[in-house]
Amino acid sequence: MAAPDTRVFDRAHFAHMTGGDAGLEVEIVQIFRTQTELWSRLLIADAPTPIWRDAAHTVKGSARGLGLWVLAEACERAEELGKAGAVEGALVSQALTTVRASLEEALEALDRAYAQACAA
Repeated sequence: MAAPDTRVFDRAHFAHMTGGDAGLEVEIVQIFRTQTELWSRLLIADAPTPIWRDAAHTVKGSARGLGLWVLAEACERAEELGKAGAVEGALVSQALTTVRASLEEALEALDRAYAQACAA
């Protein structure tokens, strides 16, 4: 079995952020998963720029706390486009597609790491 990609999910960082409290980690993962349902609906190029930019900013902060580095970087790139006033549809659409794909990848990594604990 391949080693987990710590760029996708840095479990050691997350454990550090929670003080090693496994119960807290599970609770945060469950909250993050619930929040992603809302964020996914906001991370669309057709939404007004402040909406998707603010959603990207929020996801970025959460991702950094959990050690989801690839997701945080994708969100940062999208947020920077929004701050720069980028309105080119294809550019924004591509950035937000990358954010959503990174979000899915992050959720899969969290599911692998916490599947048993979250099912309990």
